[in-house]
Amino acid sequence: MKKVVIFNYGRLSNENLLKMELKDCDIILCADSGGNYAYDLGIIPHFLIGDFDSIDNKILSYYQKLGVKIIKYPVEKDYTDTELCINKAIELGAEKICLIGGIGGRIDHTLANIHLLNFILEKGVFGYIVTDEFYIYLCKDYISIEGKIGDIISLLPINGDARGLFSDGLKYELNNTDLCFGRALGVSNVMIKERCNIKVSKGRVLVFKKI
Repeated sequence: MKKVVIFNYGRLSNENLLKMELKDCDIILCADSGGNYAYDLGIIPHFLIGDFDSIDNKILSYYQKLGVKIIKYPVEKDYTDTELCINKAIELGAEKICLIGGIGGRIDHTLANIHLLNFILEKGVFGYIVTDEFYIYLCKDYISIEGKIGDIISLLPINGDARGLFSDGLKYELNNTDLCFGRALGVSNVMIKERCNIKVSKGRVLVFKKI
């Protein structure tokens, strides 16, 4: 399964988490200032993509000299830098897309990046976001999540109600349960096994696994 990691704005303080995501990575893309982060880690990405209004110019020049592929877009465009990276990842045949960071700071960018999980899902690709606090997934039909007993799992419907949810491995069992958009019923469930399984009969659910 071809895995693409996209460095966004924001940084992980958990180095082990980052190493784990990079271990089985095939391609690394940087969305604009994500190049600053990759540089500080000593990572050479395959592509730098964006309008480059926030990457350090010295770092941009450094990567250019190394032969990193640079794809520059105008500041006034119809896509965020992250979405441009996602489009490139899909073009490259990604089957799994991991977004590093992109959560925090401007709330509009945070929500936009979470909503991009829906775009990735619509393209038939498995996508997720990694932050220091959460793994964030989007479940349409079924998802299985590994973790530890006691890990917090929160479920929030997106784009309308989610109906007919079933679960295995969660303290507060879902048994043909409906989660209504705009309500917080699915927040702070708890894993009682080292793997939990969630099935959604209708709708889509954001799944937050606390790290």
